[in-house]
Amino acid sequence: MKNIFILFFVICWHNTTCASNLLTRKMEEKSLIDNEVTNESSVISLESITGLWLNKECNISFQISGSINALTYVFTSEKRKLTGSVDIKEEGTNDVYIIFNGIEWSEYLGELGPEYFEDIPDSLVHEKPELILPTTISALYSSEESNFVIQNYGNSMNYYVKLSEGCDKYIYFSKQENLQADTLGVLTNLISKTIKDYSVFYWQNGDINNDKIDDYIVVMQSDISNSELTSLSDTYERKVVLLETIENFPNVKISAINSNLIDCSTCGGAGVGDPFQGITIKNNYFSFEQLYGACDKSFVVTTFKFDINSGKWYLHSIGSDNYSCRNVESGNVNVSHTSKRKKDFGLIEFENFERIDIF
Repeated sequence: MKNIFILFFVICWHNTTCASNLLTRKMEEKSLIDNEVTNESSVISLESITGLWLNKECNISFQISGSINALTYVFTSEKRKLTGSVDIKEEGTNDVYIIFNGIEWSEYLGELGPEYFEDIPDSLVHEKPELILPTTISALYSSEESNFVIQNYGNSMNYYVKLSEGCDKYIYFSKQENLQADTLGVLTNLISKTIKDYSVFYWQNGDINNDKIDDYIVVMQSDISNSELTSLSDTYERKVVLLETIENFPNVKISAINSNLIDCSTCGGAGVGDPFQGITIKNNYFSFEQLYGACDKSFVVTTFKFDINSGKWYLHSIGSDNYSCRNVESGNVNVSHTSKRKKDFGLIEFENFERIDIF
């Protein structure tokens, strides 16, 4: 019975009808690209192929630009950035492949023999030469769906992994027509991989690292309430995340996280409730505004500045406007202002900031 199984396996192995589905066959046929590649395509236009293509789940993207006969790409992930040329190949009347040159596969073993699946005599096992990693990746393009798909790894009989950052067998890239409308989705997908059980509560974009490119400051709120903080059942904790943009959105990375800067959703007191008032980004500074109190109130502004030498953010100042409903003269509320600067509290990095350090 064992010999019959091995014979069946070998026969099936060399029979293309054993492929699981049409997409698998199409993509694996393009795993090793031949030299008959052309960019003179009648099916695909320059406008349809150029632009930013994103896979949100894996947080990877391709930026394609250039002319139809001189296309280039920038591949961006959390680990690396690669550039190279792009070729277009038509297959028949319907299939169009986008070929990215210069991306070395992560792993490649080629076709696996029956010794990987069954115990067979050593005499029947032939040592395979070490294979060279391919350096081209092909993607099947769909004009109707406005996407392209890369088969990132093979099956049990043909083992390979193309992109180490790939999080699925088939990686679909969609063209980003309206980035602003999808900002929440991009931020949520990226941050949720690092901070569990929190959701995006608020975000503000602006240049926080003096590179003239908009970055993002995101306030995350816990999904689970913590009544121990204020004895109120609807009390949620907050975290602040700094994200730097790598050349263009949605290529962003998490640069710093602070869990003590923004108070909980009910920590403002009976007269305020939620103390959070907003974020301002301007001239290489960014500030967090919070309001506390009932009749006696304090409006607190905490400001950080980017240090270009260290590449980090440090506390620049903290100020408070204080006033009371009982301290009113001629209809005007008297406001007192207090503030502290770096000479008062020293060097405090964004991630290490705690209000207890200041007051």
